[in-house]
Parts: sequence; C-alpha cells; structure tokens
Amino acid sequence: MSSIDVTPNSNFNSMEGSVVPDNASDEYREYRRCWADNPKGFILRDIPLHLDIEATSYCNLRCSFCDRQILVDKGMLGKMDMELFRHILDQFDEEHRLWGVKFSYRGEPLLHPDIPEMIRYAKSRGVLDIYFNTNAMLLTEDKCRAIIDAGLDRISISIDGTEKTAYESVRIGANFDTLVKNLETLLRVRDEMRSYIPKIRIQTVKLPGIDADEYIKKWKPYADEVAMLEYTDESKREKGIDAKWACPQLWQRLTIEWDGSVFACNNDSIRGLYLGNAKERSIYDCWHDERLMEIRELHKQGRSCEVEACDGCPWRTAQIRKSGL
Repeated sequence: MSSIDVTPNSNFNSMEGSVVPDNASDEYREYRRCWADNPKGFILRDIPLHLDIEATSYCNLRCSFCDRQILVDKGMLGKMDMELFRHILDQFDEEHRLWGVKFSYRGEPLLHPDIPEMIRYAKSRGVLDIYFNTNAMLLTEDKCRAIIDAGLDRISISIDGTEKTAYESVRIGANFDTLVKNLETLLRVRDEMRSYIPKIRIQTVKLPGIDADEYIKKWKPYADEVAMLEYTDESKREKGIDAKWACPQLWQRLTIEWDGSVFACNNDSIRGLYLGNAKERSIYDCWHDERLMEIRELHKQGRSCEVEACDGCPWRTAQIRKSGL
C-alpha cells in the first residue's frame, strides 16, 4: 500500500484541493484546478464545484472536543430523505456537472441506512469525488462491501491517539478494539474486491499528548494517508481581525443540512449565511443569491471582517494567522 505522510498541522482542505492521483482523468484534473484557481481569481462557476450534503446530524459518539454536536439541539437532529437527496442531485447534468460531494457535516454518515444508495446515486449522476468522514465504529464488513460496491472514492477516519485508554477517554462511546478490527476489515475487503477505492485517510485533531511521529508510525499500515489537524474551537470567536483575506469556500462549495437548509459555508457555526431551503429553492439560485454575491464582493475587496458571519470565524482567524496577513 502506498503511503502519504502529511506533516503535522496540515489543513484538511489540502486533501480536498491538492492531491491528484497519477491516473486521474482530465476532468478530475480540471476539477482540482478549478478548486485551487477559482478562489484565487475570484472566478464564479455557474454552479458549485462541490456540495457538503449532511446525510444525518445524528452521531453515535460524544467526543469531548467536538465543536459540531454541541451546536445541534434536539430539534435539529434528523436524516436526509432520499427524495430530497435525489432532487438536489437531479439539478446537475453533463453541461453543469457537480464534481464533488461530501456526506458528512455534523453527524456520523454511517448512521444513515441509505448511505450506500446515496453514494451509488451520486455516481450515476456523474459525481467524480465522493467521500465522508467517519469514526469507523459502524464500519462492519457488510458496510465496507456496500460502500465499496457503490463507488465511494475516499473515506477519512478520525482517530485520536495511538492507544486504547487515551482514545476512549476523548471518543466517548467508542471502542479501540472495534476500531482496529474495522480498519483491518476495510483493508481486507478492499483487497478482496480488488478495488483501489476508497482511498483511506486516517486523521486526528492535534490534541495535547499526541506525538506526530508516533501517530504516523502507528496508523500508516492502515491508510493511504495520515494527517494531523489543528484544533479549532468554533465556540470561541475573535472578532475585529482586519486582513485582506478572501474565503475560498465562497467560490467552491455550498453546505446542505439534512432537512434541506442551505448555507454558504461549512464553518458557519452561528448560521449567519442561510440561503434558503433546497426543497423550495434551486441550488443555482442559492449559489447566486444576491446577499451571497455581495458577501463575495466584500471578500474580494479584503473587507471580509464586515460580514457578521465571517467576522470572528475561527477558521478565518486560523488561515489569516497561518498566512501572516
């Protein structure tokens, strides 16, 4: 198995934008080029390059550091029905291709009973890059076979630490032995089915006590890629940072929650960039929403701090500091 060791502190967007397989099709390479170049040149495609589609907001764990589930009250828990899912994807065609779909946002996608069918339908609509994040607790042999057969391109498995006690202390409700067993099963089933997909990424949030070299050494045999991510506490918002920085997401993607609620950003923890519901409004109209167009213009002018939802965004803050602006 080939292995890519991602250096500590790499951003998850690197996986979404820069890694192109050697055997990639011309169309896939064009997708990745647009992902990287459209935000730099403020090029707005007729439709999004990618959709974050929340299969479900339910999760089977209660991780101590999770900054997503704490934002979900009981009235916001549910799973997307297939009729809505098909309605969303049916708005794209050969002329207006949807290139990427990610099935995770706040919840655990493997809790959705129809996740293999969602993958299969997305593939039938021509989506090139389909993936999701998972804690792998539900990654049974049957699930492995189903998602591989459906055509899942990538899977990111979140694992914190390298040993049982530390892992289970932060992944509340998880079992380390089950995790390792499921990883072994995924690799075995992928080999048995003679499939080169899904590409497997194992990743962790950079928490105290996790050594990068030890982490990579431990999980390298189970994955095609291993990474550590900076922890961003979305509950803490540092406002008033004035920098000439434009968020790439505004030219790349939209986020759709399980009930059809559409947002301009998957880091919008205060839900300030609501664009309507996909049950009533087309993806095209959401993408070209008048207020969203105004927000893009403010970002282009280096005035993103004037957007309430963007001012104080932890991801924006981290990117500005990382770039030294």
